[in-house]
Amino acid sequence: MPVLFAVVINPALSLGQKSKFVSTLDITNSVFEKGLQHTDIDFYAGTLMMHGISEFAVLQGNDELLARVVGLYEKFGTGEIKAKGNFISYEAGGSGAAYLAYKSASNKLDEQVSIAADKMMRKQKRSPEGLMTAMSANNELHQVFIDMAFAVTPYLLYSGLKLGNQEYIDFAAFETLGLFKILKDEKTGLLHQARGYNGLGNLTEDNWSRGNGWGAFALAILVRDLPGNHPKRTEVEALAKQFFNAVFKFQNKEGLWHQEISDPTSYVETSGSGLLLYGQGIMLEQGLIDNEYMQHFKRGLQSLTSYIGSDGSVSHSCFSCLCPGKGTKQDYTSHPWVYNDPHAFGPVVLAFAQAAKMGITNIKPAKELGYYSIIDKPNVPRTYATYARGTDVSWENDRIGFRVYGGPSVRNKVRSGIDIWAKSVGYPVLDKWYKLNAQGKDYHTDRGEGHDFYHMGKQLGCGALAVWIDGKPYASETFDSYKIRQNQNDRVGVELEYKTWNVPGLKITELKRIEMEQGTNFFKVTSTLKSDQDVDITVAIGLTTYGKQEVQRDKKLSALTVWENFGSSHGSLGTAVLVAPAQFAGFAAANGDEHILVKVKTNVPFTYYAGAGWDKSTRIKKNIDWKTYVVNESKKVKFS
Repeated sequence: MPVLFAVVINPALSLGQKSKFVSTLDITNSVFEKGLQHTDIDFYAGTLMMHGISEFAVLQGNDELLARVVGLYEKFGTGEIKAKGNFISYEAGGSGAAYLAYKSASNKLDEQVSIAADKMMRKQKRSPEGLMTAMSANNELHQVFIDMAFAVTPYLLYSGLKLGNQEYIDFAAFETLGLFKILKDEKTGLLHQARGYNGLGNLTEDNWSRGNGWGAFALAILVRDLPGNHPKRTEVEALAKQFFNAVFKFQNKEGLWHQEISDPTSYVETSGSGLLLYGQGIMLEQGLIDNEYMQHFKRGLQSLTSYIGSDGSVSHSCFSCLCPGKGTKQDYTSHPWVYNDPHAFGPVVLAFAQAAKMGITNIKPAKELGYYSIIDKPNVPRTYATYARGTDVSWENDRIGFRVYGGPSVRNKVRSGIDIWAKSVGYPVLDKWYKLNAQGKDYHTDRGEGHDFYHMGKQLGCGALAVWIDGKPYASETFDSYKIRQNQNDRVGVELEYKTWNVPGLKITELKRIEMEQGTNFFKVTSTLKSDQDVDITVAIGLTTYGKQEVQRDKKLSALTVWENFGSSHGSLGTAVLVAPAQFAGFAAANGDEHILVKVKTNVPFTYYAGAGWDKSTRIKKNIDWKTYVVNESKKVKFS
């Protein structure tokens, strides 16, 4: 789980207040605070965010924040936080820890920074060219990727400067210069992300925003802090001028960059834009580009505020990405953005921290703060997914909402069932209802938007599954881990892993991927039941009933449909499951659940659809409406 601590924001400059100007200091603090809720600092995206807040923390007046940041880094040194990832620099907390040691902000970090730097030089895996690469990289395919510059160059540069170790400083320059030579796109002057991930020696075809941002981050740090008398200083400055001038040719009218930088029809991407703005600020600060670019820099900051919510949330950040598909430009263009993706926060913190360092204390938003944010535009119909209360993963679209529970803390009350939140409005309600509940106003009461009246307890709810053995369902407990894979306006995707599961004669875990789009009452489930044995099994997919149900079992459609009245204050609710006809194995009832049975193989993914419709919504009013809708949907769904 993320490590949290409070960040105090000046109430007079709160992001939540409407104003012509917003404070760069408040944006930096607010985004960092929100980032701590969505990004683990033992993960490389959190490492980037920590570097950004480290640069901000050394500014005058941030003593309390600096002490907190150093305290977090110390936990890496004691082993309380164990880093994830493929680079040894993360073991000390990443480049931010080395930066603070170099700045003499604290001598508490010196030992862990020194240990990790020495270990990197001795044990970090090398590419055929001698560059430090990921431990997982395949050297037979000559795999390298631009993210390596972020993980290696800043850490070794600041470690070398702190420790007086010339070898570290030299390697810092060697790493980034080497990567730019390998990955440069001669047509655009920009960078490709990777080599060797789609065949021996093959470069990806992209000019991906965050990939170029990783390069910009490492190169800008060399420009700023590589000693002036270093033998590679002239080469670094020449490369920086060439690269950033190429980057600026693609800076749009908003001052931002697109997901595929060379394709202005692709979406504006905030993580790459934040990193490139950070680099642009440093180039201006060092006097290596014309001062006319100051206007572009400020315009980019002004436009970036449109994607930052008043609560510090950040939208339009590309989901985790390393050579998607075949590494074509279209593969990168099609790669989705996610609301509050872990990668979203660090680049924004870096960009606004750099602005603050340059004396830019206030920004006038180009449109308004949070113009594209779910939190600030709550009445716009969209899909949305969230993790709330430390137990719930919930998702919704313009028609209906659902929830599943996680962790051991609620296993005495629920299992793996899928709950329903009945909605009568098109806009998102999840965050609002959770907030009301936290204030003592429960979401079991309809306040004009719908409410939660579907109490499934330890049953399967709307579309959860169980292994079916000898006429009995064996369901898992609550989920053990989750990922929100997509969180876009028109579609969401969540991934759940269920490990706590007792099935007679089998050791079973489940990887469940759930996807939902706008304009439908159904969500798609792709489930893989993993086992050390490859066997045929029967799975029961359930719909929980309450004793007043009308059930329709349709063998021809491979569909199970339920309509049930919950009383005058709640209304009636339809639920349904659609399965692949080739896997259909019958119907059954047990423990208050109606089931549709399917034959599947362990370790092989299978797909089904589940959904619900409420008679107080605009489209479903009667049982016949729900039956008709299910029939129509059965003709549209795809089980591949």
